[in-house]
Amino acid sequence: MSVSWSKDTEAQAGSTATGSQTSDRSAADEKGNRSRGRSILKSYKSEDSNPQSPPQSPGSYDTISRIALRHMMSLSDSKISKLPNSLIEMCVVVGMDDDTGLKYSRRSHAQPDRGDGIGEIFRQPMEPSVLAVISNQLAYFPQSKVQVDPFYPPIAAVTTPMSPASSQGFAPHAMRTLPPRRLSVTARRLSIKPRALPFPHNQEMINSLPPLCFPGDCFVQETRPEDHLHSVVLTSISGRRSYAVCLITHRQYSVKQMPGGGGLCLVECPSSTTTVRQTDSDESNDKLLCWVPTCIVLISQQPYFTLLKECLSTLIPQLKDKPYTLFHVLKEFTLQLTMVPIPPAGPVSINFLLGEVLTVHPPEHPDKPVVDITLHLPFLLFSVDQILQILACILTQQRIVFLSHDFALITPIIECFMMYILPFKWPFVYVPVVWNAMLDLLEAPGCYIMGCSSAHRLRIAQIEGLVMVDLDRGQVQVCDTVKALPSIPTRAAEDFKEKFQQIRTGCFDIAMLSRPVAASFEAEKARREKLQRAFQRDITDLFLELLVIVFRDTSEYINTELRVFKQEDFLSSRAKEDREFYKQVLHTELFKQFKEDRLDQKKDYYTQMEKRSHRLSVIGGGSSGELSRLRKTSSLVSNPAEPRVMTRKSSVNDLSKSLPSTQKSVNFMMPPFRLPLSTPQTYYEECIDQLGYNIQSVKTPTVKASYLFLRGMFKIGCGRPLDGLDDFHSLHTTDLSIFPFRAVEQVIDALSIPDKEHLHKQDFYKKAEILRKISQRRKRPQLSQTPVLHPEDLPQEGVIEQSEFIKHMQYTEIAIDLDVIERVFNALTAAQGYLDTETFIYFHDAWKESEAEADEIPTCVFDHLLKNCETVLKLSSLIRSDFGTGRLVLTDKRLFFLIEGSNEYKEVILLRNIDKLEKFDSIYLVLQSAPALRIFSKRESDPPFVANLKAERNCWFTLITEMWAGRNISDAQKDPQVVQQAARNVLLLDAVIRSAENPGATHARHLDAAAWQLCHFTRLKSEGMAKVTPETSSVLVHKFNPSSNEAQRTTVEAMIYTPGKIGSDDDNHPRLWCAMGSGRVKVFNGSNFVLEAEIDEAKDRVCCLQLVRGDQVWAGSFDTTIYIIDVVSYTANKQLVEHDDIVSDITTDEDSSMAYTASLNGQVNVWDTQSLVLKNTINLDNTDKLVSIKYYKGNIWCCTKDDIRLVNLEGEELRRLQHIDAQGVPQLIEAFIIAHDMVWTGCGRQGVVACWDVNTLSKKKEMKVNCRGISRLVEVKGRIWAGSKQGKIHRFDCKTGKYMNELSAHDDAVRALCKAEDRYVITGAGSRDGKVAVWRAGAMRF
Repeated sequence: MSVSWSKDTEAQAGSTATGSQTSDRSAADEKGNRSRGRSILKSYKSEDSNPQSPPQSPGSYDTISRIALRHMMSLSDSKISKLPNSLIEMCVVVGMDDDTGLKYSRRSHAQPDRGDGIGEIFRQPMEPSVLAVISNQLAYFPQSKVQVDPFYPPIAAVTTPMSPASSQGFAPHAMRTLPPRRLSVTARRLSIKPRALPFPHNQEMINSLPPLCFPGDCFVQETRPEDHLHSVVLTSISGRRSYAVCLITHRQYSVKQMPGGGGLCLVECPSSTTTVRQTDSDESNDKLLCWVPTCIVLISQQPYFTLLKECLSTLIPQLKDKPYTLFHVLKEFTLQLTMVPIPPAGPVSINFLLGEVLTVHPPEHPDKPVVDITLHLPFLLFSVDQILQILACILTQQRIVFLSHDFALITPIIECFMMYILPFKWPFVYVPVVWNAMLDLLEAPGCYIMGCSSAHRLRIAQIEGLVMVDLDRGQVQVCDTVKALPSIPTRAAEDFKEKFQQIRTGCFDIAMLSRPVAASFEAEKARREKLQRAFQRDITDLFLELLVIVFRDTSEYINTELRVFKQEDFLSSRAKEDREFYKQVLHTELFKQFKEDRLDQKKDYYTQMEKRSHRLSVIGGGSSGELSRLRKTSSLVSNPAEPRVMTRKSSVNDLSKSLPSTQKSVNFMMPPFRLPLSTPQTYYEECIDQLGYNIQSVKTPTVKASYLFLRGMFKIGCGRPLDGLDDFHSLHTTDLSIFPFRAVEQVIDALSIPDKEHLHKQDFYKKAEILRKISQRRKRPQLSQTPVLHPEDLPQEGVIEQSEFIKHMQYTEIAIDLDVIERVFNALTAAQGYLDTETFIYFHDAWKESEAEADEIPTCVFDHLLKNCETVLKLSSLIRSDFGTGRLVLTDKRLFFLIEGSNEYKEVILLRNIDKLEKFDSIYLVLQSAPALRIFSKRESDPPFVANLKAERNCWFTLITEMWAGRNISDAQKDPQVVQQAARNVLLLDAVIRSAENPGATHARHLDAAAWQLCHFTRLKSEGMAKVTPETSSVLVHKFNPSSNEAQRTTVEAMIYTPGKIGSDDDNHPRLWCAMGSGRVKVFNGSNFVLEAEIDEAKDRVCCLQLVRGDQVWAGSFDTTIYIIDVVSYTANKQLVEHDDIVSDITTDEDSSMAYTASLNGQVNVWDTQSLVLKNTINLDNTDKLVSIKYYKGNIWCCTKDDIRLVNLEGEELRRLQHIDAQGVPQLIEAFIIAHDMVWTGCGRQGVVACWDVNTLSKKKEMKVNCRGISRLVEVKGRIWAGSKQGKIHRFDCKTGKYMNELSAHDDAVRALCKAEDRYVITGAGSRDGKVAVWRAGAMRF
């Protein structure tokens, strides 16, 4: 879409053409499916209707919609709740069907409009789409006219005008024979924000599935291929991984070329016959039979690869016989699997019937993922030495790529290695399946593990710094540019090889050589599974023991009290030939997390193995024979009839004492699953009753714990969260190690206020310390709660008030800052105070369009820009320029030009180097004139750049000017955040200009004024913000906004700087603490000023901070409370509440043994900082304005604004100091400090700074500056820094009192002032500015 200041007349023509194609396709769909469509419509019609004739009146569609809506409303309060530990989270169907037709892939060379048509469908890749997303609550069909199945899930108890059988007969294409409705305002509004769907994954992850389902491209076949399965791993933004297994099956369709190159239409064949039913024989030459791929994806939160493969395999026979029942089968299939729980770590497995009895095995340990994969697969492809080499590459964080021609092999192999390295966890990019269109990811910087097709082997081999693991050839190839890779320590490697030779006999094929075959297939299958699981456990134990040997004695070099790991001592204790390996590993992120667990004294499976190995080495000299004997005695291989289960004590701390046991595993059989359900809770209630009976009869604590865990989950699924929490509370008497912290947090957080109050009254809650801690931890006050935006939240007609507009903007994350949102509102409304709904829709669509446009930038360009942290803001249409034909691109850093037909680009100019912009009309021979833009550089040697932007010229001129102004202001003010804010303004400006192309938009009639409303930084630049005095520029180091992550700027009330060691590996680095007017205390890294923590315990403004004893920060608040914050954990678990008024200031004596806290009412409390005992209270007379106190040489100096009072520690007033001007009028003292035996005071209503002798209190000097008043004072290196209420800083020489210079600091009063180690001065401003500025305390100009 071209951006211009005028209406785009081509859009209407395009819309007309599209509508014609849609009508043709609808006619073809109706003709090919009339018989099936009529049968489906029977359930939607009333009893007196004729079932043989489809509805013809336009009102029929609305009637059916109303009936479906009533059915959905009747189910709204009885939906099946999500089981927190369900086996699968959802089922997604990806592919092509009669709703989507066939679309050639964007990388395909064939196009229907070129006449390639049907002849190319078997040779060119197709573009798959998401056809269905099914959870236990919703069946969603995004490509269908009826997107949400109103009868899912099937509940028989609900009485509706429709038959319950309608749910079973519902298909996403059921409405295709109905006449289309005219698109109304309501239908248009649905494009803004889809209805909130209760899916556990965001839309972005779901939309990423099509290429993962067909990583080698999606092709239509002439004959039916074999069904194929492969697995993928999905990673969310937060880093949480989900695991998916994909079944690719094929359905037969007839394909037809639509007239006029309108696309390829699909008509589903009712069975796998080779004939096509046609009503018109003349069309036979236009139709062709083909097999279209469909991928069914099951997504789980645990890596149950084998189990999900077995589940999907049960679908194949039915889909082959009746492919048209795909969605009906999947809805029942998905609903059942979402109601099957994952058992906790322990002896209990879950059995359920899905054609045959399938088993959900538990994880071996609460901290480990489940092992449901063939762990010895890598040993079939690689030698033991190669496996150890790959393991070393992972531990040293290399860039690793796994290659194979079969994608089904890649993920299981990589997952095996992820199991091998436990307890280490890979924290970097992890993409086991990289599809063809995303192979550029291999060239991205940083560590990663990826997998792709071996067809790209030669190209991948050219990438530097890679380790290629070829699964087809069984080779490990290290790039020449990779520095010498160290090997696994020799002793550990040799021990591993020896023990692997001992356990390899546990492989099923070897173990069964001497055993007779079981009498039945089921018995043989059970025996095979038991032996395989035992072999898997032996492999995991073998690798865990390897890591224990490699990192043995790590705990001996850890000081848990000081949280220090003695790295050099640890290295010196290793063998010389192994030190290079340890040097690389010890600096990795993998080892960092491992080290943190050891520092936290975590009791996990690694600790168990370490203690067991250490005990054997002490008793038996550490011989491999002893360790091997232990493995044999505890292995299932020697006694396959006795499963090995780890018993657990009642506490996590006792976990390390658990030893292998001969206790047998227990199977819990799920009740039969029958549809339709009588009530949403019916199936869960059956499970709860059965578990309740088992709990009463079982005597084994670990089995009982698993039953309690499962029953608690089922109760949550039943909508009985309090009963579920009661069962979880009971785990503390059986096995606390399986306590579901995450699920409990989510449940408590989701409780309503009445439910929480009811929970707090429960007896089990009063006894459950864990539940109380979780409940308290989840309670955090928030400034605002953004409501969920549904299409129905917007009025169909009418206006949107500013408050509602703010909520929509913040929810959609278009803007957060209230000032920015107000400017957008004024721009769209012409400051008339309200916004019509349609204008907001146009604006939102334009914003989304610009977001999608940035994705069109070539991948190689993105690789370079991302390395420089650039953001693409605007992409032009095809234009002519001095660099040729291509597209102009604006980023937050520069302008560059993309040359058409290639991925090459040329830099036009850096924004900071722009000298001026010029609009003019370029003259050509053919084209008489064209609006163009000329960009001049500050470098005289660079010629101006000319771009013929035509209708887009004015828009580009505005956008470039705004971004250029933001860059200039950022450089002048030393504030990098201004660049981000200017980039956001540019995006908003672009959306406003784009949306004005719709003539119905309110601001289309005054676009110039609307655009100027958002040219915020252009306006600031014209006001001189981009220019600062030389004195200010030479001293100013950095500026930032501490409220950048909040909707509104707040005052910086107070600041302190806690020193540390810059560049320290541990937490001993400098920090800047900011007390905010919002009541939060924000902690920033003292070297890069990155936000590290927020403490929001206070109920009102925090106005003073003080470092006490080096390990605490005391924060005084308007709520009369002093919060004591630990500088390491950032927790405020202690409070002092003895003040009766606002806490105004805090100070300490020389050694911080005593603290003195003041409140406005004149109360001064004296505290013992060690015991936090109140030692004394001093009450000053006749004051309610005690704003500041200082401890100096055994006395306390108290500033009450009217005077400064000197009192001793017993509260006896010794002297008073008043500032009387020449006319004898007392001056208001706003701030004072004591430096060099002088008292310096600043007047609050005049620009007067005075100094007084500390002993006699006689005035020595008085200096006047041009300002409204002095708000803060600080002394650094013999100079007095005075912050004024106009935002300026005035400096004086401390000895002579000479005025030095003025610095332009803020746009609001200086409200906070502190120094950092006599090297820097830091200032904070009022809410109108709200920024923090860092100044160099050294060189100053007079």
